[in-house]
Amino acid sequence: MRSGSIEGYIGVDIGTTGARAVVFDRTGHAWHASTRTYPLLATRPGWAAQNPVTVSDATTAVLAEAAGWARDHLYSVRAVGLSAILHSVLPMDSSGGALDDALIWADTRGDDEARAIRASHDPLALYHRTGGPVHPMYLPAKIRWWRSARPEIFGNAATFAGIKEFVLGQWTGELTSERSTASGTGLFDLHTADWAEDLLEIAGIDRNRVPRLVEPTQAVEAPVAWKRQVGLPDDCLIVVGAGDGVLQTIGTGVVSPGQMVAMVATSGAVRAVVDRPVTDERARTWCYYLAEGRWIAGAAINNAGVVLAWLREQWAQIAGAMGGREPTLDDLTHWASEVGPGAGGLLFLPYLAGERAPGWNARARGCLFGLSLSHDHRHIARATLEGVAYRMRTILEPMEDVAGPAREIRIAGGFVRSPLWMAITASVMNRTLTLVESPEASSLGAAILAMRATGDLASLDDAPTIANVGSVSPTEGWSTSYDELYAQYESLYSVLAPHWDAISTWQASQPA
Repeated sequence: MRSGSIEGYIGVDIGTTGARAVVFDRTGHAWHASTRTYPLLATRPGWAAQNPVTVSDATTAVLAEAAGWARDHLYSVRAVGLSAILHSVLPMDSSGGALDDALIWADTRGDDEARAIRASHDPLALYHRTGGPVHPMYLPAKIRWWRSARPEIFGNAATFAGIKEFVLGQWTGELTSERSTASGTGLFDLHTADWAEDLLEIAGIDRNRVPRLVEPTQAVEAPVAWKRQVGLPDDCLIVVGAGDGVLQTIGTGVVSPGQMVAMVATSGAVRAVVDRPVTDERARTWCYYLAEGRWIAGAAINNAGVVLAWLREQWAQIAGAMGGREPTLDDLTHWASEVGPGAGGLLFLPYLAGERAPGWNARARGCLFGLSLSHDHRHIARATLEGVAYRMRTILEPMEDVAGPAREIRIAGGFVRSPLWMAITASVMNRTLTLVESPEASSLGAAILAMRATGDLASLDDAPTIANVGSVSPTEGWSTSYDELYAQYESLYSVLAPHWDAISTWQASQPA
């Protein structure tokens, strides 16, 4: 044994608005977590970016704090595994420096480029090869946006890579990606498990401008001086890890057929582990690589917790301007509990950040429908919770088409702190949901890959067991109301969709 007496592993998760480093033991128990936040740069409708240096500094800081805690508590850190948001990209110079902000998953400024790709190529054929529909979330459209909007940056970029690759480069001096993150770029062929020359050509780049690929369980060399600076043992492995969504799936204990996880956090998703790449005939789902021949099939929504946070911020500004106490998220859910299912016939289509699955319309916009003088803040709060639950149902249905019926749906994400939101979601889906002890699911998934890299875990099948801590069943009488309103919700989507182009174009034309 090295300096510590207990073997530990650190899972680092680079998120949308913050970084987190969690110390785990071999059983998967989380002993300590360090967190740093950073701003999301959203200066125009459809724009969502991160300052890569700010993110890197925050990630390094949480790793150093976690390593210091481990050292002080006699943990000997065997390996560090990384998790990070998928679909991010930034241009870098030949030394690995950032030339611009990193565009993240929620950024849709490349929508015109995505439409151009769909017009000049067979979008369904591209989807079946890449596992993701042609959409501005993916890298071809984003990289082409730099080429058309900021050609000097595009021309000076030696490499285009994601935020995790940038952070790893700051730590190691080398630019390395892994097949999990790469599989979520739109530049990676699922069937060859490699970058594809023709897909890179669509983006306007070649293989020399993307990182080398390794397996997600691969350890990369980091200078001993850097390890000592952040407080890690000299022989601690730095494991490249994978995308946060795929790691959260195994971090919630979803590893076998028939299991799914429904996650509601900033965004939302339904995911399942599959043993081969699977795609949908209607391109409603996606499929990304996990590790060791396993894949994650899923469907995701942009608008989940971010919508509730947006609503809270609006009321907080009003309260602040009037000198009152700013409402919390708990206030919102309390108000929502004071009205019945259906929010008095108020429907909220929560497309505040465009749409991913199943329609993949980046120009989708939000709508409150049915508003009358009888409605107040309580109905709006409830309609917001219900609107996200309807969106989760829209992605569960295609997921069962591609991955088979779910015998168990585990739930994770920030919404598990709200009994009401969980009850609404269970009732909208008309399913009993399994609540598991997984507050650190993405970080645990990263730590699991770190355990595989050290050989301390024989296979992913032997991953630490995640405890079930309860279940949430549909509330009696609610599902009938929600079935009726869900049909109206789906109809509203169809009616409004033709108008989204015009309003989003007008919004984009306005000054920032």
